[in-house]
Amino acid sequence: MQIKTFCVGMSLIWLSGCQALDSAMSTTDGILNKTGDILSGDFRGLGPAKKATLSEIWRDWQQNEITAKRKWDTQRLEVPGIITRITKTGEVISQNQIAIIFKDPTNSSCKGQALTRDELKVNMDKISHLKVGDRVTVTGVLGTTESKWSAQNECWFSFDKAEIIKIAK
Repeated sequence: MQIKTFCVGMSLIWLSGCQALDSAMSTTDGILNKTGDILSGDFRGLGPAKKATLSEIWRDWQQNEITAKRKWDTQRLEVPGIITRITKTGEVISQNQIAIIFKDPTNSSCKGQALTRDELKVNMDKISHLKVGDRVTVTGVLGTTESKWSAQNECWFSFDKAEIIKIAK
């Protein structure tokens, strides 16, 4: 009986320790991300977000891709979207990211992907309540190497270091 009580007690302590650790990771996540940005010299994610749409960025891209990159790539952006897919990017440890694929609410031919920094539990928890069809706000920096101009004149943009927030209906 005492061994059973001891085992149950130890299990509860272990679970509460894991929950406390996860809570601490969630709390420090933003601070660590900003510190990582500062250390890497990428200051784009530190400023206030500028509201834009995929269609708006696309119009600039069609006019002059170099000027558009210079305009949009230097800042943090806040873009509305409707989720079309939730997936992961790969199996390599340093490249595992959660990818939220979304479309512009007013122009379904304009699509984007929001890439989290990684697939750690804190990010898994953040996206666990999302599903296809949800309206979201994606905040992140334009990943111009991932964004592309295709031969079919396709609108596609990638957002790195993304935060995805579900919009209440």
